[in-house]
Amino acid sequence: MTVMDSGMTLPYALAARLSGKVLVVGIGNPMFGDDAAGCLVAQNLKGTPGLLVIEAEDVPERYFGQIVAARPDVVVFVDAVDLGKTPGSTAVLERDMLASYEASTHRVPLSLLAKLIARESGADVWVIAIQPRRVDLGSSVCAEVAQAIASLSGLIRQAVPGCSTTSGVGTSLKRDTWQC
Repeated sequence: MTVMDSGMTLPYALAARLSGKVLVVGIGNPMFGDDAAGCLVAQNLKGTPGLLVIEAEDVPERYFGQIVAARPDVVVFVDAVDLGKTPGSTAVLERDMLASYEASTHRVPLSLLAKLIARESGADVWVIAIQPRRVDLGSSVCAEVAQAIASLSGLIRQAVPGCSTTSGVGTSLKRDTWQC
């Protein structure tokens, strides 16, 4: 899979890949404006039935043992990443693509952490990246990133097993019946 921009392709990618035991890891530093995007998605998703959530801030490696012990089928990191796109744009980045988008705020490269988690847990590990506008100390989240956070949180909720569908059947997720 290649980088996918948000729009119709992101909901389908989520529906296709968020199955089984899903763990979302929100990454970012809340003191640096849009860099908090991953953490804010994690905060929005806490308490969602059928979804495990970790708000890792800027030290996701600290949760390595907890992630592996959870025995997830899917691990999705959500992070602010400079994609070279407009603020608030989102993309799916595969594990093998992460080295091209390494963030400088992490102590351990996300590509290495993702590789280790996949090896130790057997999980499908990937990243949902959100393009930041500003990552200055003390800045707030910009409107475009705030909208992306809300949209992505809703899309993930709808894509996890047991979501609501237009047919009212919450046990099966069909691409043509779920609400976006």
